[in-house]
Amino acid sequence: MEVDIDLIRPSPYQPRLVFDLGDLKSEIEKDGLLSDLVVRQQGKFYEVIDGERRLRALRELGWKAVPVRVVDVDDRVARRSVYKLNKVRENYTVEEEAGFFKKLADEGLSAWDISKELNVSFHWVLAHLNVFKFPEDLQKAVWAKQISISHMAALESVIERNVKEAVLTAREILERKLTVSETREIMDRRAKDLKARVDEMRIRAAEKVLPAIAPRLPKMETPEDFERASEALKAKAEEIRGGVSKTEEIEEMPERLGEAPRAEEKKSMQILGSLREKIETLKREKAALLEKKSFLTEALSFNCPHCNRSCIIYREGDSYWVE
Repeated sequence: MEVDIDLIRPSPYQPRLVFDLGDLKSEIEKDGLLSDLVVRQQGKFYEVIDGERRLRALRELGWKAVPVRVVDVDDRVARRSVYKLNKVRENYTVEEEAGFFKKLADEGLSAWDISKELNVSFHWVLAHLNVFKFPEDLQKAVWAKQISISHMAALESVIERNVKEAVLTAREILERKLTVSETREIMDRRAKDLKARVDEMRIRAAEKVLPAIAPRLPKMETPEDFERASEALKAKAEEIRGGVSKTEEIEEMPERLGEAPRAEEKKSMQILGSLREKIETLKREKAALLEKKSFLTEALSFNCPHCNRSCIIYREGDSYWVE
C-alpha cells in the first residue's frame, strides 16, 4: 500500500546517528524505489522497521507518498529487527551501538537480557554500557577510537571493583598508548597484588581470632598449621551458619575441638568480647567516614608530586598505601 510520507515516523530504536544519503538519492532518481519500506502501524501513524535511510532520501527528493509493507510486530521484535537489519548493511560506530544498548538498559533490560535478545556477546554489551560510567572526556576518547571496546572489555573486572581505579587506568591507556595486551597484563598484575593483600589481611584476621576458637592451635607457620587452622575456622563458620551459639554450646566447644580447659575458655570469651568492642568501634569510624564522603573523594584524587601521575590509595588498618 502507499502511505502519506508525513504519516511515517522513524523508529525510536534506530541506532544510526549519521545517514549518508548521497548515493542512495542518485539511485532512486535513476531507477526509482526498488524495495518498499517495512513499517508497523502505531495509532494513526506508521513506524519504520526497515528503510529509514530510504525514507530520509525520499523526503529530500520531495516524494509525497511512499510504498510500504505493513507488519504486525511488538516492541521486542521491532527493536531486534531494526538493530539487525541496519547492522547487516553497515556496521555501527561504537557510539551508535553503545547508545542503542543504553536506550534498552534505560527501558529496564539488563546487559544479559540485551545480549540474549539481540544474540550478541554479553561482554560486548557490557563493554559498551560501561563507557557511560566514565567521565565525558573519556567517553569521547572511546567514540574517537583512542580507547577501543577491547580495552573496555579488559577493564571490565576493574570497573566492577572500583570505577575510580578504572578511570585512572583508562587515562593511563590514553597517555601511554597502551595496547590491549599491555592493559590486560597491568590488570592481571594489579589483581594479583590486590588478592595477595586481601589474603594477607585475612590471614592476619584469622591469627587474631584463632585463639578464641582453638586456643591450643600452634602459631601458623607450617602448611599443616594453616590446614588445622582452616579446619577450625570452617567448623566455626558452619556453627555460625546454623545460628548463634548458645552458652551451653560455647562451654562444650573445648571438648569438641580438644582445646583448653575452662580457665582458657574464659580468656577466650574475654578476647571475643574485646573483638566485639573493636568491631563496634570500627562501625562508628565507618559511619563517621561516610559523613565525610566528599572530603575523602577529594583526598583520593590527586597527582603524585614526584611523577605527576594519578595515585590510588589503599587503607590497611591505620596505614595508607599509595600506588
